[in-house]
Amino acid sequence: MTLKYFFYSAWLLLLLLLPAYQAQAQEQRADTLALSRVEAEALFLENNLAIIAEQLNIEQAEALILQAKAWPNPELEISEVNFWATRHQLANGEGAPPLFGNSFGKNRQFSVQLEQLVQTARKRKKNISLQVANRELAQTAYTEMLLSLKAEFRTQLAELLYHQHNVRLLRQQQGVLSQLIRAQEAQLRNGNISKADFYRIRALDLSMRAELKEALEESREAQKDLKTLMLLPPDLTLFLTDAGPLPYRSLQLSQPLDSLLAIAERQNPRVQVAASDLRVSKAEHTLERAMRVPDLKFNTNYDRGGNILLNFIGFGVSMDLPFFDRNRGNIQAAQARVLQNKHLHALRVNEAQNEVVRAYKDYQQLIELYQSMEEDYINDLDDVLAGVSRNFQRKNISLLEFLDFFEAFKEIKLLYFDTIRSLESKKEEFNLLTGNDL
Repeated sequence: MTLKYFFYSAWLLLLLLLPAYQAQAQEQRADTLALSRVEAEALFLENNLAIIAEQLNIEQAEALILQAKAWPNPELEISEVNFWATRHQLANGEGAPPLFGNSFGKNRQFSVQLEQLVQTARKRKKNISLQVANRELAQTAYTEMLLSLKAEFRTQLAELLYHQHNVRLLRQQQGVLSQLIRAQEAQLRNGNISKADFYRIRALDLSMRAELKEALEESREAQKDLKTLMLLPPDLTLFLTDAGPLPYRSLQLSQPLDSLLAIAERQNPRVQVAASDLRVSKAEHTLERAMRVPDLKFNTNYDRGGNILLNFIGFGVSMDLPFFDRNRGNIQAAQARVLQNKHLHALRVNEAQNEVVRAYKDYQQLIELYQSMEEDYINDLDDVLAGVSRNFQRKNISLLEFLDFFEAFKEIKLLYFDTIRSLESKKEEFNLLTGNDL
């Protein structure tokens, strides 16, 4: 009798687990890409178009630094050229001998001037400093975008893994109900159970099918978001192979709260972008102040036949007279931007630290909840479900007791998977808030 009971239990357990294995095999068919989360992230960092586009902003900033280092070009001007001289002009004026040869330049007048702009008040160096600050801003913006995308991507991975667990759980329960319904149909034909009890189980089966449909839709939505980030073909099915429980070490934050607050003040991406904006505005203000000082233009010119000397060579210098425009408006605007960015930087620091405190407390509560769910207890639920199903078929427990456990089983499993998802999402939020991979 004991051996018969053993074989019966093993057969029923196999029937319970078979739908989950069939679901996994169906998910991993030929058009399925099975990846670990590490492999998926490497593919994401290689293919994501937003990251590639943001990197080009740094290249543009580098090019602007190169341009700012260039000196102004000299300006060459040729003017007062006469292409011919009339008889009247020659009769009433003095002819000019050829420049060289027998006729080249004979009786021709022209003037040549070479002019060079010289920037004063170290404007060139200050413009280079401004472009360097803009490059740092581009690099900081790239780092912020990269951290944000990585946090979003890892959160989406946790989301997809949750939906994989959910779909597998619902298919497992649907398999239990399918087996139970076939057994209950035979009992109904024999008159051993009431039609009301049978219809109650059928209603539960239909409800389970509707939940499975919704879970599959949510899984496809999560896959769509991930495939967009990874630039994968739309007809490909993505399957994550990381399905185990979270190791205890990975749950612990490597820094206490005080250290996390200090790190966020220095390395929070939004704080760093605000700091870079402040440096750019200070460099703009410095350059605008230098623009008050007029630049100088040195020139040298050669004039042939245009004055009392046949060949005249002269030198000169020119500059704006800052009587009306002393660049006051631009200086005041730049000074206002500096003050504005100082306030924004202080605001970003305060926001980051408040978010760290809130996330830290939420994370500690999640850890307590997760640790209260013992792994052995969660794993034993499958065996308990099989036992409850057997006892219900043998009429050792009532329909109400079976339904209560059936719903409780699903809720506990989903709570376990949801807690894992929330922990991973909260950990990525910490990574983003502190600018570190904690």
